[in-house]
Amino acid sequence: MIYYNNELIYPKLCAVLELPAQRFVYPIFKNASSSLEELSVGKVYNKKINDHTQTVDVYWREASTRFHSGVNTYLRFNPLLEPKTLIHLIERGELVNRHFMPQYMWLCHLYKHYTGAINILDVNNLDISVHKNKSGYIGEYCVAPEHWIDLDNLIFDRFSGETTVIEEINEYIESQSRVLYNKCIAQE
Repeated sequence: MIYYNNELIYPKLCAVLELPAQRFVYPIFKNASSSLEELSVGKVYNKKINDHTQTVDVYWREASTRFHSGVNTYLRFNPLLEPKTLIHLIERGELVNRHFMPQYMWLCHLYKHYTGAINILDVNNLDISVHKNKSGYIGEYCVAPEHWIDLDNLIFDRFSGETTVIEEINEYIESQSRVLYNKCIAQE
């Protein structure tokens, strides 16, 4: 099993954005987070999230599309590193970055600081103009670790448009795919 350095993967502070009309959104990289941050009227950090929110919206993106966009962003931000080596490490799951790690890992980070309900929403249904950051294909193709894609898509297919909590998500994954649960959640 590979262990990740959380300080390198997750932002130092867990922030929930406050949008107009008392909406709260947890921004996930590559899921319109820049656009949502531009619209925000404030931020709530760490344990104070429980004090200020009833539910938190989490915008979810189709996993494979997000993964490829995130890898291309990562490669663009690291031009001095050898792309083929980076891609090899990413494909093996040995290199993880917040731009392309599973969206489920972002939920785990949120739930270190927040105990309430979340609304999982399709990023394609956002009612705002989404900032496009030109992270398109830059000449290298990367195959996503299959369990990352399967995990995020299983969550999206079941919970998109629903209000839920992390425990319900974990129980659902365990009931639908014990192998996926063991590999990604229980880490056996």
